[in-house]
Amino acid sequence: MNTNLQTSMDPFECEVKITYILRQYQNEGIHKITKKWDEGIRSILFQSPSGTGKTVLFSEIARQCYTNDRKILIVVHRKELVEQAKDKLLNNGVDAGIIMAGVLPDYTKSVQIASIQTLMNREHPEAEFIIIDEAHHAKATTYRKLWDMYPNAKFLGVTATPIRLNGEGFEDIFDELIVSDSIQKFISGGYLVPVDHYVGSIPELSKIKLRGGDYENFPLSIQMMKKNIMDDLVSTYKDKCHGKSAIVFAVNIEHSKQIVASYKRNGISAAHIDATTSTKERERIILDFKNKKIQVVCNVEIITEGFDFPECEVVQLARPTKSLSLYLQMVGRVLRPSESKSRGLVLDHANLWLEQGLSIIDRNWSLIGLGKQKKVEIEIKVCAMKENGDLKKVYLDNLPELKGLKLVPLTDEYRRLLIFQGKLWFAIRTNLKLLHAYNFYKDYLKDNCLTITYREFEYIKKRLNQYNGLVKIENRFNVGFWFYEGMKLGFTNTERKEPIIELSVASKNLHFVN
Repeated sequence: MNTNLQTSMDPFECEVKITYILRQYQNEGIHKITKKWDEGIRSILFQSPSGTGKTVLFSEIARQCYTNDRKILIVVHRKELVEQAKDKLLNNGVDAGIIMAGVLPDYTKSVQIASIQTLMNREHPEAEFIIIDEAHHAKATTYRKLWDMYPNAKFLGVTATPIRLNGEGFEDIFDELIVSDSIQKFISGGYLVPVDHYVGSIPELSKIKLRGGDYENFPLSIQMMKKNIMDDLVSTYKDKCHGKSAIVFAVNIEHSKQIVASYKRNGISAAHIDATTSTKERERIILDFKNKKIQVVCNVEIITEGFDFPECEVVQLARPTKSLSLYLQMVGRVLRPSESKSRGLVLDHANLWLEQGLSIIDRNWSLIGLGKQKKVEIEIKVCAMKENGDLKKVYLDNLPELKGLKLVPLTDEYRRLLIFQGKLWFAIRTNLKLLHAYNFYKDYLKDNCLTITYREFEYIKKRLNQYNGLVKIENRFNVGFWFYEGMKLGFTNTERKEPIIELSVASKNLHFVN
């Protein structure tokens, strides 16, 4: 069957009024999806990071189906996601039917949005295209039935995290994976904000047993409610981001409520929500949060998927997990750009940077399950940065020393500068001239056929200038040295200058959510 859907975004080519302009990567994603359908690929899984507008993308596909008299079914697993998809479609002239508990269905509409739980117990609407939101849940039995219920339909699953906690792949239900741009490309393009990742507490998790692939809930909550960790949550917030809008992720309801109580005792307005919170109360809390009446909202796996609040400035992780998907969904709440922020902040009290890596690193997504992928040796791929700018190497036996420090990806450039940092400390401890560290570094680069970059040069200059007044006079240097050294290296042209030791700098022109 020829899909034959519109891919042009000229609003004069269709009767339905379009109130948003698709971004280039969304247009490209739609083109790739429809092209694969036309090539005979039935089931497609589409990956794009949290905050990049996957709802907008599949809503546009639904709009194209609507204008071409094609029947489409959008399947989600939460009420909030039903409402989000309906609003996005309604804003663009598509009045979709709703299949959800407490709502009277209208099967005459060509576009239907269904809660998966309700859909299984209701009349099944006709559909040529099935879209599954948050498709990392698609391995569940209820979702798998869709392929039997609609044997002739084409399928699209969208997710930020095509991975399951149990390591299973998706190759048995999806035929092909389409991966959007890397998270670093979205950041550099201004579509997501860069994130500063700080180490909070270092909880001891080695004795917590696993159940179903993740930490047992109750023992984990007991560990995370220890006084030192609870105190760290508030003190880290006050130290790093006092007054900013923060979302805290807790282990369970009791843990979340205790966190809120701790914040309130310290004069910080905070509120708790979970699955049992009434819709009215939840809406009030979220509204107060958005209006800055509440600074901190603590939740238990409620504000993960589909929560749309770009103004969120901080995510505080108090919920250790083995789930990469949950981790990236939690951090994803702070990635969206807004006029009130240019960077996001992650306060990690759950060792997730160590368990899963930094949230902003690019990952090699695959339909193949982890069990079938080649196993690689675990390697620490971050280094720490002190407040004065010094880099610090991360070892498993020095984790407590990292508390309060910023983490950055361990790039080749940082690996080299850690060598310089070691030589600098050696020069200071052994009473050598400070320039000894720089000269050693130049020799090291030469021996390895490498050229010093401007960022390396600026980092070294700042470090040596910082310590120049702290060592004995005979070990100091004339700061004018850098001017002539910069000329010799060709770094005098200001157009060549780059941000100093800053890998994730967003574009000055941030793109806000439609």
